Amino acid sequence: MKRRFTLAAFVAALAWFPQSAQNVSAVYCYPGDPPAVYQACLVYNQGIGQQVNNQNQLNTIQHQIKDTIAQINAIDAMIGSLNRQIAAQKALIQQTQQAIDELSRKIRFGEAAMIRLQARATIRDQLLNQRLRYLDSHGTVNYIQLVLTSSSMNQLLNRLVGAQEVTQSDNRLIADLQVEHVEMNDANMILDGQRADVMTLLQQQRAVQADMEKNLATQAAALVFEQQLQVQLKAKYDEVQAERAAIDAQVAKLYLEYAKQAEKVGGGTGVFEWPEPACGYSCITQGFGCSTFYLEIYDPSCPYPHKIHTGLDIAGPYHTNIVAADTGVVYLYPNSIGYGNLLVIIHGHGYSTYYGHTAGYAPGLRTGMVVPRGTTVAFEGSTGWSTGPHLHFEIRVNGLYKDPCIWLGC
Repeated sequence: MKRRFTLAAFVAALAWFPQSAQNVSAVYCYPGDPPAVYQACLVYNQGIGQQVNNQNQLNTIQHQIKDTIAQINAIDAMIGSLNRQIAAQKALIQQTQQAIDELSRKIRFGEAAMIRLQARATIRDQLLNQRLRYLDSHGTVNYIQLVLTSSSMNQLLNRLVGAQEVTQSDNRLIADLQVEHVEMNDANMILDGQRADVMTLLQQQRAVQADMEKNLATQAAALVFEQQLQVQLKAKYDEVQAERAAIDAQVAKLYLEYAKQAEKVGGGTGVFEWPEPACGYSCITQGFGCSTFYLEIYDPSCPYPHKIHTGLDIAGPYHTNIVAADTGVVYLYPNSIGYGNLLVIIHGHGYSTYYGHTAGYAPGLRTGMVVPRGTTVAFEGSTGWSTGPHLHFEIRVNGLYKDPCIWLGC
């Protein structure tokens, strides 16, 4: 119990400490608490280690991460962590409240039992006081007087038995009073311990509630910031998609102009070679198909957020040579928002290939030039919407993107 009181004082000291200096903090989990409270407390503390200062983390995301996508990803991760932390805090508060309610119920029953004990002891105290007053005024039993004043042996025996019974009754009354006073002392100690436990649990509950309120405020601020980012991202997405549409329209127009020329020099056979000879299949970092990247093409057949990655991402060393996957006519589109430095090759017979995020084009390469299969046309880079050096490679058939691995065998 002494240890419990010491912990209670420690928790009270924490509660007094200025709020501006406090972060979300761990609470002491007392093994003597009800099991549900102890386990909920352990779960709460496990989550605390990952989120020592959520407000500082939000400030970092807002002011130090410049890329909108990275900010949204960081905010989503932070909100997920906050949700788990708040759930643990709510569970601890609920379990603590249940423990407080149970202890309060025991205290009420204990106080009622104490009242009964006190009433019984009071009656016996009064009886003992009456007996003591009688003895004080009449004295104790005089056995010599009993012998001398008895008229017969039977009367003497009856008087002696009566005197013994009175003495035994007095002894029982004193013994019972001693037991009852011990029971009252024990009951008082139990009640004092239960009241101390309730006080400690209440202080713990208030500390956790205060931490949860700070987490809820940070969560609300994070959600508002995420909404602002979504608005910015929507504008950027619309801009990227408008540019994609303009590129596709230009490629469709150029296809009519260049397709026959490409076919005459052997393009459009439907046979493609790997666009980065120095970096094979093991360099694929993202395949064709559904994606979670917000700026990808919308595809309702994909799960939320309904985006599709329209090609292969091949990540070799920076400035790795990129070659024409098939013979065709070149179209250059530098400094695009999404693709960065983009190169498109029109092959004929409906085929075209896209090479995005390049660091730059091969020296002397110009739009309208014919390039044979395997010719170096560009160098791997990280231009446009890119998080690191890689080639975004697409194969399109009649303007529709297809999985390049169908032809490349990856």
